[in-house]
Amino acid sequence: MLVVLEAVAGPIAGRKIEVRAGSIIRFGRTAKADYAIGEDSYLSGQHFAVECDGTQCRVRDLGSSNGTFLNGGRITEKVVQEGDSLVAGGSTFTIRVDKNASASANAAAQTTRVNTAPTQTFTGARSAMDLTRPIAAGEVKPDWPGFTRAQSQLLNLLYQRDENVYAILDASRDSRIPAFVDASGEPYSALDLAGRVPAYVVSLPRHARLLDVLVKDGWNRGWGFYCTTVASLEEVCLHWRSYLFLRTVDGKTITFRFWDPRVLRALAPVMGAGEATEFFGPLSRLIVESEKPEIAMELSVSPRGGRQQAIMLI
Repeated sequence: MLVVLEAVAGPIAGRKIEVRAGSIIRFGRTAKADYAIGEDSYLSGQHFAVECDGTQCRVRDLGSSNGTFLNGGRITEKVVQEGDSLVAGGSTFTIRVDKNASASANAAAQTTRVNTAPTQTFTGARSAMDLTRPIAAGEVKPDWPGFTRAQSQLLNLLYQRDENVYAILDASRDSRIPAFVDASGEPYSALDLAGRVPAYVVSLPRHARLLDVLVKDGWNRGWGFYCTTVASLEEVCLHWRSYLFLRTVDGKTITFRFWDPRVLRALAPVMGAGEATEFFGPLSRLIVESEKPEIAMELSVSPRGGRQQAIMLI
């Protein structure tokens, strides 16, 4: 049995780390760990361990400060499966499991300490700008005059695909938002046509003037979130309007504040496949701020349900 942790986001994006049958590897920021990731300041000295016994693989949190997350949920210890998403500190890994790896091929590598040198992740025609994974810092040359490197990385993340970009903005967070939107000249629409909810959907073409305000003033202040899709503004509005109000089991109508980054971060990653597919609708990605301004969360749909990946904006 062979388990590979493929770093898809964070400071070591592109590395593949092998955990072979009979091995236990402790990951962390310092030399006390078997596999030290000193570049990730959000990891604890010894953050999590991966154990492979030949029949299954377990991930165990080692009492870390920021927690270890599997498919969006915080864990203490859990068996991992092919395709699972593991987040620790500012790093995101995709789990690859090969249960048929031969024992003879693994014999030379039976050790609890591994080589931390990067391995080549992309082969053949696959390019460094692979659209099956989020952009990693440094992969795209910034093309955003007037923005900092971190802000440029956020903008590169938003526009890395040939899709329309929209912002869903909560005017209750800042009274200036309606004026900003109206003065921008970009197409937009109120989310609630009856005016009960002060939220807007705004189209953001690349280099839209409104980006200067949204990225510099609005990021990490709970103004809302971004989504990318091939759908039109009208289609996006229709989709989100269907989620404005929900009915409880006792018949009460409540406002579903899905535009709140805290709500999205809590709900989207734990949705089942059917629920996530319905919630995302025509949208391919949601880009949401995290609790730390230098980390963006990319939410999407996987065959297993909602998927969350942390993106370091450095």
